[in-house]
Amino acid sequence: MIPRFGLAPLGFLDVPPPQLIALAAAAGFASVNLRTAPAVPGGAAFPMRAGDDVVRACRGRLADTGLSLRAIEQVGLGRTTNVDALGQMLEAGAELGASRLLCSGDDPDLSLLADRFAEVCGLADEFGMAVDLEFMPFRALKTLPAAAAVVTASGAENGFVCLDALHLFRSGGSVVGLDAVDPACLGSLQLCDAPRQAPDPNGLAEEARERRLLPGRGELPLAELFAAYPEGRPLDAEIPMLAPLGDLDASARARLIADTMRAFLNSLASR
Repeated sequence: MIPRFGLAPLGFLDVPPPQLIALAAAAGFASVNLRTAPAVPGGAAFPMRAGDDVVRACRGRLADTGLSLRAIEQVGLGRTTNVDALGQMLEAGAELGASRLLCSGDDPDLSLLADRFAEVCGLADEFGMAVDLEFMPFRALKTLPAAAAVVTASGAENGFVCLDALHLFRSGGSVVGLDAVDPACLGSLQLCDAPRQAPDPNGLAEEARERRLLPGRGELPLAELFAAYPEGRPLDAEIPMLAPLGDLDASARARLIADTMRAFLNSLASR
């Protein structure tokens, strides 16, 4: 039996949430994440307020399809983050059944990030949510050890590291490096593939946002990563392929991602 997996919204940021829920369900995903706050200033997102038209439409689609909403995203944590202002986002997500909030770190001061992360975890806990902190080599919080240090220092019982396979390897991390991290810190796992050779540092963000590969179509040691990762953690496909597969519409891309994820996980299960 392969693990259930969800669809992350990156690569589908032009698709409104009710439609994204429908196409994720039609493609065979078990869950979906929604981008309800921009990852960067001016970035794409679909803000929601509890009880508004978008929330009602999403609630109907979730009920009709049987899909679950796993996470809402994405909050950049830094010196100017207004944690109290996140209440509206969390309330809307909780109304739809979200169980996790995804954050990133936008300040190099790990002590400051730990304080902010603890505040966010405290607020999220009021809505029954865990919080995942994602590191990215092109943002201030760049590596797995740094993210794990922030989560540990926060002392938040509902705080975890989100590990994106591409970010792990592009930040100089390795499967062996997971041994140095307390498994209790590890939360959601995001899968994709990529060439072994990284692009120029200035191209890392573009690769992450537009040029990922389907699992098994690249050269990352995904089987080893999956085997080393703690069992039972949330699993999502985050595979924006706007550059190589821009000729496919959103529904076709979602089906291709789901089918390839399923085949990849089946191949691991048969080993």
